[in-house]
Amino acid sequence: MQTSRLFRLIEDLSKKKREKFLLFVRSPYFNQHEKTTELLELILANIGKKNTKKLEKEAVFKKLFPKDKFDEQQIHNLMSYLKKLYNKFTAIQCLEEQEYEEQLFLLEAATKNNQADFLKNRSKQLQKQLKKNSNTDSSFLYANYRMYKILGYYITEYEDRADSEVLQKMMDNFNYYFIAEMLENCCHLRANMIMLNSSYHFHFLDELLQYLEKNWSVYRQIPSIELYYTILMSLIHEENDQHYDDLKYILDNKTHLLSTKEGHDSYRFAYNYCIRKINSGDSAYQEELFNLYNTGLETGLIFQNGVLSEWDYKNIATLGCSFKKFDWTKDFIENYNSKLMPNRQENAYKFNMANLYYNQKEYNKTLELLLDVDFPDVKYNLTTNFLILRTFYAMNNTESSLSRIEAFRIYVMRNKRMTTDQKRGYTNLLRFAKKLVLLRPQAQTYSEKEFGEKIKALKQKTIDADNVINKFWILEELEKLESGVTV
Repeated sequence: MQTSRLFRLIEDLSKKKREKFLLFVRSPYFNQHEKTTELLELILANIGKKNTKKLEKEAVFKKLFPKDKFDEQQIHNLMSYLKKLYNKFTAIQCLEEQEYEEQLFLLEAATKNNQADFLKNRSKQLQKQLKKNSNTDSSFLYANYRMYKILGYYITEYEDRADSEVLQKMMDNFNYYFIAEMLENCCHLRANMIMLNSSYHFHFLDELLQYLEKNWSVYRQIPSIELYYTILMSLIHEENDQHYDDLKYILDNKTHLLSTKEGHDSYRFAYNYCIRKINSGDSAYQEELFNLYNTGLETGLIFQNGVLSEWDYKNIATLGCSFKKFDWTKDFIENYNSKLMPNRQENAYKFNMANLYYNQKEYNKTLELLLDVDFPDVKYNLTTNFLILRTFYAMNNTESSLSRIEAFRIYVMRNKRMTTDQKRGYTNLLRFAKKLVLLRPQAQTYSEKEFGEKIKALKQKTIDADNVINKFWILEELEKLESGVTV
């Protein structure tokens, strides 16, 4: 039973939620089957224990039905009942976490039951609740829309057909909600198109953007619309830094008007904007990104449901290393590892410690850890291959460097999950990396002047080239060669 999905679902619950689930299952309103309750109690009593024999099906059956002959189907039925209760419990928990849903359901029930006084009383309570909320996110806008829809149609049906004010409020809030949702989804899908090999059809987005431009004085008053419009502009017109500056202004001055999710999104898109700038060769954004990450850690807005993204974890550790903050970086890697998803902690820890060792020039330790890192996805494969290449180059191992470049190139060309733009960026990186690797041994072949000219020529070609992922590394190593530092 310990390998069953039911057991894993219950095991994944926090201690507090396990206690709530037990109270839920013990409630006769939801469950009147005593054996199902006993099964849950047995599972809860054995979570975390090494002895698994007590949860073998025969042992469970004997505990629940001591006088009966073993019947596996009966155990399956109990597990099925308990899983249905788990599903209902999870749904109710989710409903309770929604700020306005209970009140809105009460309004709908009052309408169905023709309870006019109750409807008006509860609608006033909900209006007071909505006015107190400064976070006018999409759930707030949707709640306003639903409230005015319920009220509006009830009033025009049973009280005053000429009353158009409430229905107008319904339409206004529906428009706000629709536009906010449209912009938010377009932001995420546009980001996917940039990062992944995917494409989407944005139906009538151009018309919506034209409409917003004409009526911006009205819609900029809605924080969620202002936020996602600004983010979308920074994605569509990435070359125009003004849109990023506008996003930074929102981060610095208006996060108190945003929901936790919107605050998280605002930082997420700001991080990714800086990362794309860095990848394009603009190293000035490294400090900007590092400061953004630190602010995200301080405010807690970097976390999503209490979890730190492994890519943010990697980026922060990488930036810490690039600024030579080795003690700070080591403390960060160790202290925040537990904030990652449990199944990602080990790989992320090994990779980031390997990167720290690389920056501390402990190359054998670097390779030892990297060879033990599993590649669960494209990002890990790319970042790990790049770090291995840099390590071989730092060890002055020309043969291994060239071998890694070729293997890396084949991986990039064959990968179907990378966009054409990403493939071009990595192909250009590897092309310049190969020239860099082959250049260093030529120091003994050419005169100092000739060798210096070759370095300058390759450096200029690298600077002039478009779309070179991690261009900064090529330029850093060329500068070392230029100044006579080869290791």
